[in-house]
Amino acid sequence: MKGVLRTAPFALGVLFLASCGPSGESGRGTPETKESVYQRGHELYLTMHMEDAERELARAAAMDSNYADPLVDLGSLWFDRGMKAEGAVRTEGFRRARTFLARAEALGYRESEAYDRLCEICTSLEDARGFLKYAKKNAERYPFDRQMYNLGVAYFGVEEWAAVLKTEREASEKFRESPYVGAFYREMGLAYMKMDRDQTAERTLTAGVQAVDARLAAVRKSEEGGTSDGSRRLQDDKIGMLLLLRRLHTTYRESEKLAQVERQLREAGYTK
Repeated sequence: MKGVLRTAPFALGVLFLASCGPSGESGRGTPETKESVYQRGHELYLTMHMEDAERELARAAAMDSNYADPLVDLGSLWFDRGMKAEGAVRTEGFRRARTFLARAEALGYRESEAYDRLCEICTSLEDARGFLKYAKKNAERYPFDRQMYNLGVAYFGVEEWAAVLKTEREASEKFRESPYVGAFYREMGLAYMKMDRDQTAERTLTAGVQAVDARLAAVRKSEEGGTSDGSRRLQDDKIGMLLLLRRLHTTYRESEKLAQVERQLREAGYTK
């Protein structure tokens, strides 16, 4: 997920790319407003004039501390810079991006894309608590399959196993036809393994494989081959669950179950 979180319509033929009007007024001699300064910075950002865009966006933000629009763009701008850099420069870009986007969110900018970006930034900064904070807000405001899955992953990152189970169990019941259905079961199985409840993990993972098989059959029938991203996600999660089952069956020396899992892995195209 790169680039601007939201864009405003504008005419390509009349882009004002030169931000060199007299400070405090527009090129026509009328007083500048925070909106006009923001719009100029926004257009500069869209056309990749990054330094000029940052200056104008910062000016717009300084004109009104409660104005969220320039903060959103500044967050995206610094995220873009971080993505193109490495090491300390990358980290600093992500930190600044998080600061601007968090300020915008606190002012009421609560689009799912903003929460996605904040979650991604926190993950890159290894900020597990920050990831959980924004994953919670995203799932509360947008209680859909992907958001619920990410919330479970966030709970996993802070080792709150019971919360992982609660979140992903509710999601698996609510979104039975979701391409994330296998991911819900996989996360539950992993959480049970972390809790040393291997027998429950085995039952959960086995049920997850069956749920994915049923969903894949329906998807492939409707898609005449099942080549969508959803199908690939289902297949990947199935393989992930089978690998976890292989680990369990190997640990407990259940040769018959192990042979069955090995066969399922081969049928799924996994040969390692």
